[in-house]
Amino acid sequence: MIAYHGTTVGGLHTLKPFANPQSNLKYPCVYLSTYKPLSAIYIWNREFNWMTYGIREDGMPVYNESFKNGLLEFYGGVKGYIYTCNGDFEVDENTTIKHAVISKESVEIQDVDVVDDAYERILQYEKEGLLVITRYENLSEKQKAIDRHMLLDEIKELELLKGEHPLSEFVSAKFPEIWEEALNL
Repeated sequence: MIAYHGTTVGGLHTLKPFANPQSNLKYPCVYLSTYKPLSAIYIWNREFNWMTYGIREDGMPVYNESFKNGLLEFYGGVKGYIYTCNGDFEVDENTTIKHAVISKESVEIQDVDVVDDAYERILQYEKEGLLVITRYENLSEKQKAIDRHMLLDEIKELELLKGEHPLSEFVSAKFPEIWEEALNL
């Protein structure tokens, strides 16, 4: 099976399993995607994840901007790599991500696609009809309410109000109304 891994780390020949504290899986593994355009969303250079996407029933990834120009802010100018691998990958339903496969063993890289600007690549995939981007200004009120509720849950679950998590400063700056609401709960 062919699968892809997006990252900002270049020069790799092998992907090695590791346990990511932000993962739904609590064991060391290599995460990959069977859908190349989805791997571009994993090219970021922050110390925290902020990927607001889902997968439609037809398998199409849909990236929802949670704030104005969020896609540009996270991916603009970020250089990365999409590694192509071939192997007997597993599916762990606990990833909760359609197209996600894993390997508990090291994975040899067969090819690399250099991504000079992750933002431009994601826009290219959108133009090619390989993923959908819903800009913040086009989000429905229902989607904004879902995002607000999710963010309030994250603030509580990650204890962001304590200010010790890498997301604390970002969330308080980008979502001041929701941050204030969380302070008053």
